[in-house]
Amino acid sequence: MEYAMVRRMTIWLAAAHLVLLLAATSQAAAPRSILATVERVADGDTLMAISENATRLRIRLLGIDAPEIPHQGKPGQTYGVEARQHLLRLVLNHVVRIELFGSDAYRRLLAVIWHDGANVNVEMVRGGFAEVYRGARCQAYCRELTDAERRAQQERAGIWAQERYESPAAYRRRNQTS
Repeated sequence: MEYAMVRRMTIWLAAAHLVLLLAATSQAAAPRSILATVERVADGDTLMAISENATRLRIRLLGIDAPEIPHQGKPGQTYGVEARQHLLRLVLNHVVRIELFGSDAYRRLLAVIWHDGANVNVEMVRGGFAEVYRGARCQAYCRELTDAERRAQQERAGIWAQERYESPAAYRRRNQTS
């Protein structure tokens, strides 16, 4: 039991150190990139990975917002499960390059994920599995994300095929009081 607690604290400290490094280099011209293996996909825009130095990383895909999946007794959105499944197919158990852009209010690392030369964040939007995130100013790959969303809308791909589309942000607001 004592070993497990020490291990958790070590992992937490390593992750905290990584976040502090990111904060210190936030003024740098280029984002910091690391390699990691994706070990779990929580939903269409959040995943967990293990870095080369064995640090556990909780990552929020920067610039996108995927439909909500069922959790805590609340139903999910249409395409929420499909978005998670698509992200699983793209990255699970693969070594990916992670471009780090800081952290969010939930202490997740904000990142752009690259696999086989493809920007996974853009691929999620292009396939209609996510929309461009509108909760903050775009930080990276803005044109690519906007173009991908426009194309998905024109092709009525994924979420854009719905008769009555509700954004993930509107869904979260509507279900806060429920």
